[in-house]
This record gives sequence, C-alpha cells and structure tokens, in this order.
Amino acid sequence: MNKLIWIVDSPFSRSIKWLLLQREIDHTEHLLTWDGMKSDRLLAEYNPKLQVPTLITKEEVLSDSLLIILPLFGHDWHRTTDAKLFRLGDCDFEATLIFLFRANLLERQFGSGEASDFMRQTGVTNFQKNVDVLLDHLLTDTANIKVNVGLVLVFSMVLIARFNAQSDAVRDYRYEELLQLNDVLAADPYYQQLAQNYTAHQGHQWPFFLVA
Repeated sequence: MNKLIWIVDSPFSRSIKWLLLQREIDHTEHLLTWDGMKSDRLLAEYNPKLQVPTLITKEEVLSDSLLIILPLFGHDWHRTTDAKLFRLGDCDFEATLIFLFRANLLERQFGSGEASDFMRQTGVTNFQKNVDVLLDHLLTDTANIKVNVGLVLVFSMVLIARFNAQSDAVRDYRYEELLQLNDVLAADPYYQQLAQNYTAHQGHQWPFFLVA
C-alpha cells in the first residue's frame, strides 16, 4: 500500500494529496504538523531531508512533489498549462512566501523597521507580478478553467500569501478575479473532500478558500 507523508498547511502537500484523490490512487497517510516534522521517525527514515510530501510505494520512495507527479503524467506534461502553473507556484510564488515569512519573522524579533518593510514590500511586489502572470497569461479563459495539480498548488500559495501578507495591497489585489478560481475549486469534488476532511486538523492554520 502506498503511504503519503504530508502536512495540511504545506501547499505542495495539498496539491499531491489532491492528485492522489483525483486519480483514485489507494494510499494511507502519515499526517504531520510543522512542529512535529523535525522529530518524526518515519519521515527521517524515508526522507533524510525531512521534506513533505513524501510518497512511499512498494517499489520506491518519491521524496519530492515533481518526482511524485512525473510518473503519473505523459512525457509531454511539461508543455501543458498544468505544468506551467505548477512551476509558477514552485518557483515564483514560493519566493513570494519566503519574502513575506521573513518580513514577519524580522518584525516579531526586532519590531517593524527598514529590513522588515523591505522584505514585505518585495513580497507584495512579487505577489502582484505573479498574480498578473497567472491571470493574464496562464488562465486567460476564465470560463473554462480546469482544476489540476498546478492550479491547486498555485491557489494554495495565493491563500497562504494573503494570510501572511499583513498588507491590503496583497489581500485586495485582483480579488474578484481570484474569486473565480476560488469558485472553480469549491465546485471540484476532490478539493471539497480535501477541505472538508482536513480544515479542523490539529496544526491547520491556513485556509482552503478565499476570505475577504
């Protein structure tokens, strides 16, 4: 039996959990929190880098989101909008989160100042640029948006950025258009299952849907 090691508040974990549900791939789960991840014996045994998601199969251990995804898709997946969405989340939106997390950390440790303000503004600018790419180049046909692993990843990144930004320039940016993505995911039965089953899980902090 496949076993997925994951964290509810990890956007990469959410996207992979959604994919396993959508593909109806039988699996059990080993569900962690950020605090418990560092001391978890099973994760340390199968993934010394202590990263999630990790998928343990009978044949191998897949210790990275892309390594989990690639065997499930054809060799031309990298040319699809799904793959481009995934890379937007994996590279660009992840940078946004890093800037915002660092801004919050600096503010907690040293109070508001030039360094935290710079990090936050960089995160805000990066977020807006990435949302523009998402809406103006990758998802231009908003009437026919398809839910896929890339969209789940990107949308999770958007939610976490909005939750952590402490900035109206992020929370209000193209909100009505992002709400269309929210509605598409809210109508997806596998994403519904994800949200319903794990919203109340211990350690869960970040939302599954947009909050005004």
